[in-house]
Amino acid sequence: MMKIEPRQFAEPALQKIPLMPKETPEPKTRALSWSGPLYVHQPNTKIIVAVSVALFAIAALTQIFQKNIITTIFFGLLGVVILIRAGKKPEVVDFEINPLGVKVGEQIYGFREIRSFWIEYDPALDIKELSLQLKKWYHAYIKIPIYEQNPVQLRLTLLSFLPEVEHQDTLADTLARKLGL
Repeated sequence: MMKIEPRQFAEPALQKIPLMPKETPEPKTRALSWSGPLYVHQPNTKIIVAVSVALFAIAALTQIFQKNIITTIFFGLLGVVILIRAGKKPEVVDFEINPLGVKVGEQIYGFREIRSFWIEYDPALDIKELSLQLKKWYHAYIKIPIYEQNPVQLRLTLLSFLPEVEHQDTLADTLARKLGL
């Protein structure tokens, strides 16, 4: 009769099942970063002055004919805010997209807070921006200028974290773009 030792069966089985892999692959981080002004600031002085004067005129006419002080103050302050905003230079900040979220200056928007993204890119009209739709109803969109960042690379990076949905510009976005604010 042939004698079988228990070692013959145990050793090959232990050699085939590795307890720990020899090399652990590094996780790939897809990070893009750039810096620039927080928004594109190219004020159209003639249009800004015309709009502000029109708002001051509306405020004066409202006070004269309707004697409504609240509406008068509203239109007057709106004219002042437009003039102040036209004179204010934007802050230069760092932008970054990494696996944790989107960083704008010191503010970080996690991907759980963002519903979707859209890249508006039209060099002929000088529109190069990333639009993020947040899940918060009171802060719907964030517009981030992409400047010289490659929009295709930016899109491919964001697609691994967020869905791409076309965003429509709001009236405020359109007016700010026309005024250069």
